[in-house]
Amino acid sequence: MSEKIETVAQSEEWNQWSENMVKGNYPKWPNEPMLKTLFGSYSSAPIKPQPNWKVLDVGCGFGNNLVPFAELGCECHGVEIHPDMCKLSEEILGKRGYKAEIQEGINRKLPYPDGHFDLLLSVATIHYEGTEENVLAALREFRRVVKPGGLIYIATAGPAHEIYCRAEMLGDHRYRIRDYDFRNGQEFFFFDNEKYLQYYCAQVFQGVEVGRIKEELFGFNVDHIIALCLRV
Repeated sequence: MSEKIETVAQSEEWNQWSENMVKGNYPKWPNEPMLKTLFGSYSSAPIKPQPNWKVLDVGCGFGNNLVPFAELGCECHGVEIHPDMCKLSEEILGKRGYKAEIQEGINRKLPYPDGHFDLLLSVATIHYEGTEENVLAALREFRRVVKPGGLIYIATAGPAHEIYCRAEMLGDHRYRIRDYDFRNGQEFFFFDNEKYLQYYCAQVFQGVEVGRIKEELFGFNVDHIIALCLRV
C-alpha cells in the first residue's frame, strides 16, 4: 500500500472514530501535563502564553487543548487529518463559545507559512510518523511554521503506556500496534525514554527540556514523555 493510500485509509478510520466519540464521551478538557508545563511552574520555559499569541495544535481532535489559549485571548488554529474532523472541531469549539480555524494537514505538511506561530502543540501525534526519517521531517516542519523565539510542546507515549506495552517491536524505536483499538497494525515510532526524545528534538531545536509524567489509574497505565523546545 502506497503512503498516500495508507494515509487516506487512516484518515477515514480516524474520521469514523471521531464521529463515534461525539456520540459518547469525547475529551472536553485540556491535557493536564500541557497545562502544568506551559502555565505552571514545572519547567524553565522562557516565556508563558500571552493573549496576542498565535497557537497551532497539530492533531487537535475535538479542540480541547486549544480551550485555555482561547480563554486567554490567543488566535487559535488546529490541524486534523480529515476535512470532516476539521469541521467537527470548529463546530464543537463554536458551541462552547470559542473560535478557531481548523485546516486539513499532517505532521509533515502543515498548511501555514513560515514563522507564523508563537506556539505549536503536538500532543500524542508525533509517534504516528512511524520512521526516524518521517519523525525528523515532522520536527523540521514544526520548526518551519514557528516564529524565532517561539515554543514547541511535544508529548508522546512513554514506555509504561498501555499502547506501548502491547505493541510489537520491529526495530529501533519502531513498533506495530496490536491488541489495542482500530490502530492495530499501524507502525509507530516510540522514543522509548526521555533521553531519545531529547536526542531527536535537539537535532532540530535548541533549548530542549524533557520530562515524564507517569500515572496508574485504576489499573490502566498512563505514561507520557514530554519535550519543550525553543525555536531559535
